[in-house]
Amino acid sequence: MWQGNIKAAKLKQSEQVELLAFLANCLKNGFSLTKSLQLLPLLWPQRKKQLARLDEKMRQGEELSQLLAGLGFNKTTVTQLDMALSQGRLDESLAQLALLGRMKNEQVKKLEGELSYPIVLAGMMTLILIFMQNFLSVEFAGSSAKQGDLLLLILVFLLVLVIMLVVIAAAYMKKQDYQSFKKLLAWPVFGPVVALYGQYLISYDLGMLLASGFSLQQMCDFACRQAPGSLQEEVGRRARDAILRGKKVEEVIQKEPFLSQDLLMLLQAGSEREELSRQCLLLSRLLFNRLRQKLSKLIVNVQPVCFILIGLCIIGMYLKLLLPIYDSMQQL
Repeated sequence: MWQGNIKAAKLKQSEQVELLAFLANCLKNGFSLTKSLQLLPLLWPQRKKQLARLDEKMRQGEELSQLLAGLGFNKTTVTQLDMALSQGRLDESLAQLALLGRMKNEQVKKLEGELSYPIVLAGMMTLILIFMQNFLSVEFAGSSAKQGDLLLLILVFLLVLVIMLVVIAAAYMKKQDYQSFKKLLAWPVFGPVVALYGQYLISYDLGMLLASGFSLQQMCDFACRQAPGSLQEEVGRRARDAILRGKKVEEVIQKEPFLSQDLLMLLQAGSEREELSRQCLLLSRLLFNRLRQKLSKLIVNVQPVCFILIGLCIIGMYLKLLLPIYDSMQQL
């Protein structure tokens, strides 16, 4: 009964961020996790019964990360919380995840704002194109000029292709697993962004595990126990298998796209474990800033590309209108 209720009450992305931020603030202000969960109905009074069941299940020994997965949290978030709970760094992890969620929501809103005007123009052009197609097919039925039709067909095909690619990329990102991220790496636009996202997550996890005194073997074993197929589980398993085959850590970092190459410099510095932990956490913050900058640059470039496509469509519409007229004038 509980699982069914949880699935029916999945939270929106904005609500997930609010929940993570609320728990992080409660823990930061000295509340226990149990007390923080009891205060959740203050955030959503309309879901008081469902959130009370969440607290009840936690008291019965169920893991917070799995309960949040039932509320719609993705695999990456669940894995991050599992690792943070085991290391006693839940408040820090919740704050990081809330920050990442806010950034994601902000970027989505910016993207929607950038695309709103081009979408309106594209809709108007579609209506004009339908009108022109019906009008010109009657008025210039005998014309042999088909260059405009050909250009418009090509542009429509490209537009449909772009939309399909965006939908596929969004579906891969929603899965939040290693194989989906790996597929996106080969994409010319999304690849660098996905690589930075994965490197940020892994660097942050490495910093937390090093701070807790984990050795390399223990980190790999711990990662292998995370959610199957998740980024952390797959990277940890691949690293462990490579080391067991006799490969050096440097080789593993060089071949794994979700391990930042800056880690090589940190390892070569020969720092103590505590210092290396701080350096990994600092690296994760640098990667996060790079990720934010790259996303902002990507979104800024979206609108010009849309306008270029619209401009080409306008040229195609003019050709469709003028070429039949020019062809009919030649026949006079």
